[in-house]
Amino acid sequence: MEKIPDVVTVSDARVGLSRMLADLEHEGAAAEPVLIGAHRRPQGVLLSVAAFERLSGRTARQAAADSATGSLAAEGLTVTEAAGRDTEAYVSGQLSADELVARAVARHSTAPATARRAG
Repeated sequence: MEKIPDVVTVSDARVGLSRMLADLEHEGAAAEPVLIGAHRRPQGVLLSVAAFERLSGRTARQAAADSATGSLAAEGLTVTEAAGRDTEAYVSGQLSADELVARAVARHSTAPATARRAG
């Protein structure tokens, strides 16, 4: 079973924040989270950016976006400015995959043909 990290008091966190942040940056995704709280009761967590991105799914979304962009480049195509903005919103978690696809389809769909009238 994994050991739960010790809780750092708020006052100790204030004093050692620069060191803790440097350690998190240096260790990256492998860094142990730092639990912070009053009276040794956890109230918050410091994570490395890499660990946060892994937990939030950002890394997987970025990999999917990079793969799609690579596929476009292999076909000799480039990403439009609007598609780039939507992709950034998807990677940051502001858009779901379904919303991203719906926007792309809407952007590239032609307007429906007008009905012909007999006459």
